[in-house]
Amino acid sequence: MPQGRSQKRKEGMARKDRVPRGYVPILIGKGEEREKILVHMEHLKQPYFLELLDLAVQEFGYEQQGILHIPCTAQAFRSIIGAIPKSKS
Repeated sequence: MPQGRSQKRKEGMARKDRVPRGYVPILIGKGEEREKILVHMEHLKQPYFLELLDLAVQEFGYEQQGILHIPCTAQAFRSIIGAIPKSKS
């Protein structure tokens, strides 16, 4: 059965929105200023990042739906991620 134009369009959008292997999408920001950032999974176990997750729990609880949202500025988030030592691989 041939695919319709709308089916191809949905598949194209899904391909474009795919997250690379080893990364997690996170929504950063407060209020109207929000930005989607891809974070490597290695960062998720770092103490700095765990503090950000605690901040998210305080703000939104454990029941977040969809993409993880962390309530801090993108600039602060990048500074924190930049402070995490690079793994030696």
